[in-house]
Amino acid sequence: MAGPQNVWGIDIGRCALKAVRLRMAPEGKVELVAHEYVEHAKILSQPDADRPALISAALEKFLSRNDITRDQVVVGVPGQHTLARFTKLPPVQPKKIPDIVRYEADQQIPFDMDEVIWDYQTLQRPDYPDVEVGIFAMKRELVREHLLYFEQAAIEPIAVQSGPLALYNMAVFDGQLGKDTTVLLDIGAETTDLVIATPDSLWTRSLALGGNNFTEALVKSFKLSFVRAESLKRSAATSKYGRQIFQAMRPVFADLVQELQRSIGFYLSTHRDAEIEKVVGSGDAISLPGLQKYLEQNLGMPVEKPEAFKNLLTTAAPELERFQEHLPAYAVAYGLALQGLDLAKVTTNLLPIEIAKQVVWRKKRPSFAAAAACLVLAGALIWFRQSADMRALSAAAAGADAVLVSPEQAPGIIANGPDRSLSPRARAREVLEAGQALTKVLNGLSGGGEEERTRAAKLIALQRHKTVVPALLRAIHASVPRPEGPLGEADSPTALAAALRSDPVPRDERTQVFIKSLEMRYVFDVHSYDWETNITQSKDQVYSGSATSGDSLPGFICEVTCVAPNKGGSRFIDETFMQNLRKNGRRPGTGFFINRVHLLEARRVAADSVRGEGAGIPGRGGRGVDDLADVTAVAPTAEAGTLDPITNEPILEDWEFFIQFDVVMEDFPQPEGEEAEGEAPEGAPEP
Repeated sequence: MAGPQNVWGIDIGRCALKAVRLRMAPEGKVELVAHEYVEHAKILSQPDADRPALISAALEKFLSRNDITRDQVVVGVPGQHTLARFTKLPPVQPKKIPDIVRYEADQQIPFDMDEVIWDYQTLQRPDYPDVEVGIFAMKRELVREHLLYFEQAAIEPIAVQSGPLALYNMAVFDGQLGKDTTVLLDIGAETTDLVIATPDSLWTRSLALGGNNFTEALVKSFKLSFVRAESLKRSAATSKYGRQIFQAMRPVFADLVQELQRSIGFYLSTHRDAEIEKVVGSGDAISLPGLQKYLEQNLGMPVEKPEAFKNLLTTAAPELERFQEHLPAYAVAYGLALQGLDLAKVTTNLLPIEIAKQVVWRKKRPSFAAAAACLVLAGALIWFRQSADMRALSAAAAGADAVLVSPEQAPGIIANGPDRSLSPRARAREVLEAGQALTKVLNGLSGGGEEERTRAAKLIALQRHKTVVPALLRAIHASVPRPEGPLGEADSPTALAAALRSDPVPRDERTQVFIKSLEMRYVFDVHSYDWETNITQSKDQVYSGSATSGDSLPGFICEVTCVAPNKGGSRFIDETFMQNLRKNGRRPGTGFFINRVHLLEARRVAADSVRGEGAGIPGRGGRGVDDLADVTAVAPTAEAGTLDPITNEPILEDWEFFIQFDVVMEDFPQPEGEEAEGEAPEGAPEP
């Protein structure tokens, strides 16, 4: 009788190969059967390190100590090589989630989908309606490069998981998370994986700081080789020069804290109800002298370094002292093995499908041989039975009755069988007629739904033109007026303040426009959008028909909200931004053109409390704008003293504009013999 299933979790880091072998244990725990910590002869990131040879040597040493022929293997890939995106889904039926996630992945992953391996995980809090999905991807060539070492060592993994997700699986299973939000850190040689986690959700980011940065700080401070500096770092806890070593590494400590604070701050700005309870550190570098205390003092929260894994039984494992010595470094390998035992919270798998099929085929080949023999026997029995039935039908052919079956009778005959009072041949004919009647009904139904298929085809066509959206954004960006002189060259808040000090331009004379938001809504025909109801008919409508698609003009209805300090108000925005938008949005060869541009409303920035929800926007409860001269400002009622956060200037006299335009998904029609005017401005979409 086969024993309990054993699973290896293998994590190949820059410094060492870490592996744990687990199996199920009573009371919802797991048992440590074996473990390995194979340190590389050189750190893989050293300039003179032969990475393939070092990894192959580590795997060869691992296999020389362990027989894994009957075990399953889950391997990890570095967090910095994987892409993680998180998004909330609209309320939909569960069966529609895969289609929506596929669309979101196509938008979120900045590579061609054929170039990546990706998977997703739904995350939902109990009694919480919103469903969040995590999309995780890795370039196919990087996955294959990582798995090549295992293939050369004849190791066939059943799953590939990202290091940060394996760390999260470990923390959930082992009870490392608190009641509120917990920060998980895995400090490696080159990078630090940051996971901000709750029992039902996670957010991850990889920071470009790790143990090597501490070593390089010692190299610069003490003029040592990398190897000697690494040795000095590891012995800092017992060295008589410990204080000097800590001082040399202190700038790296500060950089690490700064990156952590920036990432945590970003998370809290998007999860305002989150309260971070503690930090849990892992990886060998977490044991650096003074690092844990330094993080506690500067992050303002407790920082824990696990001394043991709570749900891991270690009584049967050999060399427990060595396991305990490197315990923080085993966190990722522990999480990988948990996934192989089906105990993981996140079950995504980045194993290429072609490799997964090969593994399954090889393991099931003996079963397939037995199944093939059974199929041959079953086929022979069916043939003999069919021959007997055909002879019986032929014998009763003379007494066969005529059978006529209506579509209403057919379901009952299929479900309950034919009339037993008929002859065998007549009963067979009744079943045949019932099937033919249902086939006619099916053919009639299949001919319908033409309108739905047409709409689906248009949605698919929209995907083929998805590059239009970036091109449209470039056209909008190119339409924003740029001031002359230092003010127009400023590309940061600091540069803007410096430009105003060197060349002070009155605020109400600055030719600046700042985009606040852009909303886009796809429609199958821009003509179907009720412009008469939503806005007065445009004076600059240039095109109402399509040379390629009849009268249907698929495209977008867009709304831009922007702010400008210029005292010219609506006249200024029309003569600069709106005129530029009309010009840049009608370049040939872009796959789209901007047809109509309208100024919905212009108002002072301080009028928020007066305007109300949707006020001033036609179709939303507000008034329309018949002409630019009809645009009037609402009297400012905001609290006095409202200041620009960068220049510290009052903004009560600034203007806010709401502009609507439609985008047609085809090239701008040029009259025959007429060429496009001028060249596209810098930043405009290229033909």
